[in-house]
Amino acid sequence: MAQRDMVSAAVLRDLAAEIFEVNPDDITEAAAFYEDLGIDSVQKVEFVVRIERQLGVRLTDEEAAGLQDFGDTLAVLRDRGISVGP
Repeated sequence: MAQRDMVSAAVLRDLAAEIFEVNPDDITEAAAFYEDLGIDSVQKVEFVVRIERQLGVRLTDEEAAGLQDFGDTLAVLRDRGISVGP
């Protein structure tokens, strides 16, 4: 799949909520994955893999490890040239 130029933050939030098994409203840009949302490392890896597949990007190990909250995820995608809308 080719890289998309635009993705909705709401779609990414819903994806995270599905994988993390939490309410989408709980996923704010500042909500820490481990501390606030209570996810485990397997859920984080699944989230990264699903983002990569849906957007046609490949995050480096450093980028993936650095994702501590939803805001980090949006920032990495923006750094990769993907426009993240509402």
